[in-house]
Amino acid sequence: MEILQQIIDMDKSASARVEMAVEEERRLSDESGEKSSKAFEETVAAERAKVEEFCKEQQKILDERLSKSDKTIAEECEKLDERFNAHKEQWKAEIISRITEG
Repeated sequence: MEILQQIIDMDKSASARVEMAVEEERRLSDESGEKSSKAFEETVAAERAKVEEFCKEQQKILDERLSKSDKTIAEECEKLDERFNAHKEQWKAEIISRITEG
C-alpha cells in the first residue's frame, strides 16, 4: 500500500508540476504576444512617420514646381499682353483695311 501511496503522491506532484509548467508557458506566451504586438505597433508608427515625412517633402516639391509654373505662365501672359498692346493699333488698321478694301 505504501508503494501505491507513493505512486499517487508522485502523480499528484507531477500533475502539479505539469500544471505549473503549462501556466508558465501561458504566461510567457502572453508576454511574448504583448511584446510582439507592441513591437508591431512601434514599427507601424515609425513607418507611418516616414510616409508622412515623405508626403510632406513631395508636397513641398510640388508646391515649388507649381509656384515656378505659375510664375512662368504669368511672365508669358505679360509678354503676350505687351506684344498685343504694341501691335494692337497696327492689327486693327490691317483688319479694317482688309474689310473695307475687300
